This record gives sequence, structure tokens and C-alpha cells, in this order.
Amino acid sequence: MAVVGAGPAGASAALALGGRGLRVGIIEKAVPPRYKTCGGGVLRRALALLPVDVRAAVERECFAAELVHHGPDLRFVCRRDRPIVSMVMRDRFDHLVTEAAVRAGAQLFAGTTVLDVMPGGDDVRLVTSAGEIRARFVVAADGANSVVARKTGRPEIRDVFPALECEVSFAAEKMAPFLENARFDFGLVPAGYGWVFPKRDHLSIGVGTTRRGAANLPQAYARYLAALGLGPPLREERHGYLIPCRPREGMFGARRVLFAGDAAGLADPVTAEGITAGILSGQLAAQAILDGDFAEAAVKRAYREALEERLLGELRIARRLAWVLYECPRLRAALLTRHGRGMSELMTRIVSGESTYRAAVRRPGNYFKLFRRAA
Repeated sequence: MAVVGAGPAGASAALALGGRGLRVGIIEKAVPPRYKTCGGGVLRRALALLPVDVRAAVERECFAAELVHHGPDLRFVCRRDRPIVSMVMRDRFDHLVTEAAVRAGAQLFAGTTVLDVMPGGDDVRLVTSAGEIRARFVVAADGANSVVARKTGRPEIRDVFPALECEVSFAAEKMAPFLENARFDFGLVPAGYGWVFPKRDHLSIGVGTTRRGAANLPQAYARYLAALGLGPPLREERHGYLIPCRPREGMFGARRVLFAGDAAGLADPVTAEGITAGILSGQLAAQAILDGDFAEAAVKRAYREALEERLLGELRIARRLAWVLYECPRLRAALLTRHGRGMSELMTRIVSGESTYRAAVRRPGNYFKLFRRAA
């Protein structure tokens, strides 16, 4: 078994395969722990999936989500008794899960680049910078720009969420009001949102949009920073990246390859959060391989059915909600004016794992029934 990528999807797949008497190799082009561009907000629903204690990577826990809407001018704070979002630096978080997979029996090939992928009838040949590796199945968890996808002729992911994320430090008195809540601002970034995630000694501030190439994110970030009133930063590191928010076409067509996480395009279209789907899809891929007993047709069928039940149906509903939030400002304003508090609480329930998009649209009388057609 080969897993390409040591992020949440790949490490979770390797961990789920561990202890089953299988030889599992994790091929990672970087040497962990490595910096990963990401806001670093791990939702409660994601942590609930992990059989690993990752508290050592948590820099701050947020028990409240602050949703600020600009036009109409509305603000809602949703609180829980348990953390809604745990703030991490992804280098430590990913490394903890990878280390758990190694302890379970996986072998880590760090600093190893995949150069070519050649699926066959009974196995897959991976040509890497460390030599050739043969595997009965490959879990491709190597991100939105997946080398495995490219080498197996899979189409590029069409819908992406361009984001600019900055690790920023300010004077202590400036940061103090932002250190408790996970904050999300809508209406300042064209067809997107801005966020403030408090870390141990700095803030992760970012902006993202659903319109690839149509928004100047550095300008949007400057406007957002000015709106927050934080003043000039003492330190700032900027990183740009793309979040894939639509499942990759043809992802079930590559022989003996299962795509997971961002390589499969499974990020939530509403929040652009992909850690939850990464962990879950990695686990589902591993379970499909085990349940299908390495028979390609049975494994692919098991994985497709599991993804449909646990993720793909959810994402179709989320895409319709995202369309309203980001592309229909008048309808969004009307819904928020009438149902803003309820919608904010419901979204908090969803990201906390207390509910789902499907449950929301199936509930009689719920305003989310507007999105039922996407189910």
C-alpha cells in the first residue's frame, strides 16, 4: 500500500491501515514537520474523527464563533461549552497524525518526490526520487495540484477558492480583542469572506473568494485589515493557496488509485474548510481497501458508496448554499435580516458536528429547505 501525501488525508489513511498486517508507505515530498499554508482552524467535527490526541498542536481554543456581516450590518456570536474551533499550526498538527501512523506500522519516505505513476492490472508502479515503489493500491492525498492526478490523466479541479493567509503580529493591546473568538466577516471580500484566527502569540488573518482570477486578494486583505482597525503589523508573513471546492471529475477512473482530501476536491464550498473531509475521506479510502479485499472493482464501489453517503451529498447541498451566500447578495441580505441568528446557530451546529447540511434541508419548516434541490 502506498499513500502519497502526509497531510490529514494521507496520514489518516495510513493510520487507518496500520496494525492490519499490511506494508504501508507514506510518500511525502517535504521533510515533516513542514510549514503548511492554512488558517489552521480545526473544527470540532474534524477532531472528533481522529483517534489521535493532537492537543500538543493546539495553540488556542475558541468556544465562540463570531459572524460579522457587512451589508446588512449584522453581528452574531455563537457560543458552545466545548471548543468550536481549535487553532493549530499545521506543521505540528499534521506531524502528530503522521507520527501516529508510523507508530501503527507505516513507513515514512520523507523528502521523496513522485515522478511518475503507472497503474497496472494488479498494482501501481510509482517512480520516485528514492527509486521505484510498487503498491497494490495508492491513496492519492497530494493536494489540489496532485501529481498522481496529473500523471494518471485526471482533469484539473474546476472550482477552487483562492485564498491569501497571513501570519501577523501586532502590539498586545491591539490583538487582545481578537484572542477569544474565531471571527468570520462576510461582505467585505467579493464573493468570499475574511477570517481572524487567534494563535498563541499572533493572529492568522486571511481572505478568500469563490471567483478565481476576479478578485485582487492583496487589495481585499488590505481593506479587511483596515476594517479590523488593527493598524500596521509588527510582523507579517503572506502565503497564497488554492482550496478545491468541487469533487475532481474522473477521480474513480484511475486504476488502483483512490483520491482523498484536496486531491479529490472535497473541501466544504461554504467554509472552504478541507481538514474534516481530508481526515474522513482518508479513513473511508482505507476502509474501502480493507472491505474490498484489494479487488479493484469492489474497492472502488465501496469507496464511491461511502463517499456518497458521508460526503458527496453533503457537498452538493453546501454548494447551493455557497451560491446564495457568495453570488446572491440581495437574497443573502434578506435571509440574514430575517433568519440571521438561526442560520448562524445552524452553521455552528454543522461545523461542530452537531448537525449536517442534509439534516438541515430535511427539517420541516427550516429556511434551509431552500437548498433541498441540491440534495
